Amino acid sequence: MGNVINAATKFWQSEETLKKMTERGLGRKVGQFSAEKLSGGFCSAVYLIHADEETVVLKIASEESVAMMRHECDYVPIEAKLLKILNDKLDIPMPKLLFYDDSREICQVPYFFMSFLEGQPLAGMNDIEPKELGGIKKQVGVITRKICSIPAPRFGIPAMPETYTDKNGDFIYNLFDMLLKDAEDKHMEIPKITSDELRNKIRDMKAVLDGADAPCYVHTDTWDGNVMVKEGKLSGLVDYAAILYGDPLMSHDFHDFVPEPRREFLEGYGKTEFTENEKKRIQVYRIWQRLGMVVERGFREYEEKDTYGWVLGEFEKELEKI
Repeated sequence: MGNVINAATKFWQSEETLKKMTERGLGRKVGQFSAEKLSGGFCSAVYLIHADEETVVLKIASEESVAMMRHECDYVPIEAKLLKILNDKLDIPMPKLLFYDDSREICQVPYFFMSFLEGQPLAGMNDIEPKELGGIKKQVGVITRKICSIPAPRFGIPAMPETYTDKNGDFIYNLFDMLLKDAEDKHMEIPKITSDELRNKIRDMKAVLDGADAPCYVHTDTWDGNVMVKEGKLSGLVDYAAILYGDPLMSHDFHDFVPEPRREFLEGYGKTEFTENEKKRIQVYRIWQRLGMVVERGFREYEEKDTYGWVLGEFEKELEKI
């Protein structure tokens, strides 16, 4: 299933433990059993589990002793909760939550099982036709719109009520502040700007950011590695840990690593024109996304040391635009 990216945050388990977890999750004894580490995930350990005739996916939280970024509080528990909410509220191609366990009786950390989506990640598919790619991106737009149709109680990180606020500008400032504090904890230098200078820039953008006044569920990580494709068509979207309560324009494909959002995505979402205020907000979110990836490198301790090295230049380029 592709090259597995090893990181300090991935809490791999023995096959014996995985089988016990599976038997608890499926509620039955398992005869034939195999567990395959999945690629794609950059934080949690993820397995493809074959149990007799049944195939499911297992996601395991990070070991509690491992340092995590501030916004990653309870990533696995909150994803399980969000899966259940979205399963109940939306009709979109996504995994179904099958079982969640935070008892720590078999595994030392929370974990959950979800249904398996057939296909392979769009990332790395070099043989896909342009027309097929356009159709996939249009479907991502449709799914993104449906997710954003769910109103959120306030702006904030779902698992962290202490981040909840009534103003988008305050929320975005807090997101930047947490990333900068994470960088300071790891003694990381932010390219081309000091932490306080960046904080001041975001504070100065408050009025612009407050142009978003109706928080909703926002999926900030629909990158190609989370888009599953089968026979040239989208088969589903995975990984819901990065959902926020925020501005719909924080949705990943509005600030992806392309000069402008793809036309097909915008058509699927149903928004093809932007006000100057909206363009400025998207630019702030582009910088936030790239800063998060810069800081993430200091926490994941990737086995491949140059993972995400290219994002440093991307951050500098986008920073110059505000």
